[in-house]
Amino acid sequence: MQIQPATPDAPWPAISEAAMAKAAALGRRDGLAGHVRDFALEETPGGMAVIDTVQRAAMPGAPLGITHSRLMLAAVRQCYAAGLHHGGDVRREKSRRRG
Repeated sequence: MQIQPATPDAPWPAISEAAMAKAAALGRRDGLAGHVRDFALEETPGGMAVIDTVQRAAMPGAPLGITHSRLMLAAVRQCYAAGLHHGGDVRREKSRRRG
């Protein structure tokens, strides 16, 4: 599956796929490193954006319409949690194998 770049006029699925794929990748990376992030919604000039609450960085993609933003935040958090769980499992297995 190839993820389409998110642009302001991109359809909702392209924007959501980009943000969810990014969240899963961040989760895997953080799981490998033993870190955890939190995401929230923040109003931007063009609409709502999903942001990393510590770094204050927005997820990739165009601002979200109000009708999609809560669903998007839930999806991003779920993808991040799945990636975090997977990365943590890999980190623990590597540690176990090293002895």
